[in-house]
Amino acid sequence: MNKKLTIVPALALVAAAVTGCSSTTSAPDSQKQQQAITENYSQKLTNAVPYPLAQMNDSLERSNLRERLLRYNQPTKISYVYVLSYDGKVLSYYTIKGKVSSTQSQLTNTQNIQGCPNTGNSGQCGLTVDSMGDDGSYGQEEGGPSGIFFFTTDGVLVETSMPFVVTDAPEKINPDRTLSYVDGSKPSSTSKG
Repeated sequence: MNKKLTIVPALALVAAAVTGCSSTTSAPDSQKQQQAITENYSQKLTNAVPYPLAQMNDSLERSNLRERLLRYNQPTKISYVYVLSYDGKVLSYYTIKGKVSSTQSQLTNTQNIQGCPNTGNSGQCGLTVDSMGDDGSYGQEEGGPSGIFFFTTDGVLVETSMPFVVTDAPEKINPDRTLSYVDGSKPSSTSKG
């Protein structure tokens, strides 16, 4: 009688394993079906409204990205940072040299790939893990994911996680502590000089 009791749980485990295998094999089929639908739909829309390749001789988005990169990659670039309260009022104003940087930027890699030990497969091969930050600690840097820092024209380091606006021409701070663009403003510098 004890033999029957041990056989029944063993059969239940085999049935569960087979059921688990069959459900995992259906998931890729379902994924393939949905992917095929997406691909067919994409092709149908592309045929109906083709990309205007012959007319695309320039990209304003790429030009904007290039100008921003070149303009803010000048170490002597003068810009203006307005730190705002959560309701959009100006809390502080800075004239800065260089650019605004993220506190999440760092000089070393942010992730490492954990390799396999030389003595067999531990099941952790190729696992991506967070690296320590430039300061030698783990976790988010000061200011969290929205933290920024910059240097004033006097060389003072300022760091904040408050909302901000950065411009390369000063804006007008209104009596109600909101900002206004000043018509006719000129940038402090452009990529052309």
